[in-house]
Amino acid sequence: MKKYYVYFCFILLTFAQISCQDKKQNAETDTTATADTTAKVSSLENYSPIFQAILKSDAGMARGVSIGDNIETIQETTLPAETQPENGKGFTEYFDDTDLNFADIAYIKDAENKVGAISIDVYIERQTAVDSLMNEFKGYFDKKYGQGKGISKMSTWKLPDAQNELLLQNVSTAKDPGLKIIFAKSGDKMLQ
Repeated sequence: MKKYYVYFCFILLTFAQISCQDKKQNAETDTTATADTTAKVSSLENYSPIFQAILKSDAGMARGVSIGDNIETIQETTLPAETQPENGKGFTEYFDDTDLNFADIAYIKDAENKVGAISIDVYIERQTAVDSLMNEFKGYFDKKYGQGKGISKMSTWKLPDAQNELLLQNVSTAKDPGLKIIFAKSGDKMLQ
């Protein structure tokens, strides 16, 4: 009887050890998977909520979209704009429920039904918020594309593909503080 008891304890301990190892491996796998996902998503987490709402993702040029993408496959999670561009798709991202703080995003299509340009007009009711956003975008684009060129109210970047440019401009007036972000092919009239 003692012999069977020893065998039973040995088998029980073996199963317990195997079970613990499986749980440990699963926990390590879950932690690794979470860390990888967080690294991909969280690159914008150190920026303001409005900045994050405007860019949505650091994939692509803006909001996961790049020049050359098929315009029909754009997956926007926000509302279509009240006024659609003649030559593309438009969306509006509201930052609060006042209708005073929002961004109009326009994806302009080219002759091949691909994204030819991306234009984002941001309207914020306080000039200080616009100034802060300008600094955030300038810092972000400098990290992503290298040092931009320009003056205090406008900066430009040549993108790594050497075919496209980025314009960041403070377009604030006394009554309407705001900024503009444009991704377009080098020499495009939108950049002027």
